[in-house]
Amino acid sequence: MTMILRGTTLKEKSEAFSNIFEQWLNDYLASQAHRNHFVEKLWKSKSYSVKSGGKRFRPFLAALFFELFEKDLKKIKNFCLALEMVHTYSLIHDDLPCMDNDDLRRGQPTNHKAFDEATALLAGDSLLTEAIHILASDDKISAATNIQLIKMLTAKIGAFGMVGGQVLDMNTLAKPSLVQLELMHTMKTAFLIQAAVMGSAFLADAEIEQIAAAEELGLQLGLAFQIKDDLLDANDKDQDFKSYVTVLGYDNAMIELKNKSVAAQKAIRTLNLKTEYLIELIEYNMERTS
Repeated sequence: MTMILRGTTLKEKSEAFSNIFEQWLNDYLASQAHRNHFVEKLWKSKSYSVKSGGKRFRPFLAALFFELFEKDLKKIKNFCLALEMVHTYSLIHDDLPCMDNDDLRRGQPTNHKAFDEATALLAGDSLLTEAIHILASDDKISAATNIQLIKMLTAKIGAFGMVGGQVLDMNTLAKPSLVQLELMHTMKTAFLIQAAVMGSAFLADAEIEQIAAAEELGLQLGLAFQIKDDLLDANDKDQDFKSYVTVLGYDNAMIELKNKSVAAQKAIRTLNLKTEYLIELIEYNMERTS
């Protein structure tokens, strides 16, 4: 039976995907349950964070893009799980005392507060490794696509991607220039969002021009996503000095959000496919309140 995103509105599709994804996640965790007792505390720590909710934005974006090619969503199940595991690992590590030293994440104690610092560190390590293992073990896709997918994802999240972006963030001790800020957020945030759409393009056997459009869409939407987060945090008295609002001012950050969103929409339209839900997602990001 072909699995599709049912619904006629973006909200309905988001809710449908949420149900599908949580079932995928629960099924995966259940399939590994027989191994739990060897590393029970680590397993509880990993599960605590990966099941803590959140927008599931990256796997949902991957599913929306994949749907453009009218493919069975089951083909991207492992990729969606891997994306969320990588994202969760990054959040666990970001929250650690040696990084941002946060006590709460999504209204709940951060992993190192719920467990301990060493367990949280290892839970993040485990989720990252598990994400790559899931992709490498996927027998629903060809070996060539598997290699292409893993090469792309690891490039986007490694030293010249997400991890490097975190290093830039930590080493930026004074208000950055716009060029410095954009490089940091491209690597730290936009690259994983870019990976979501590029991976779906690979899995859908998209043409080279369509993969290029996915790459541009992911970059521009990823930056728009970060700018919107900074705008939502604008009234926070402890706002990071490395935000678009701090560097540009609120009004200019709003202009930058619009510019990135228009660029993302332009990239989508080059696909010449039924992209109305992706267009709506970009508009939703501009208007969201959380």
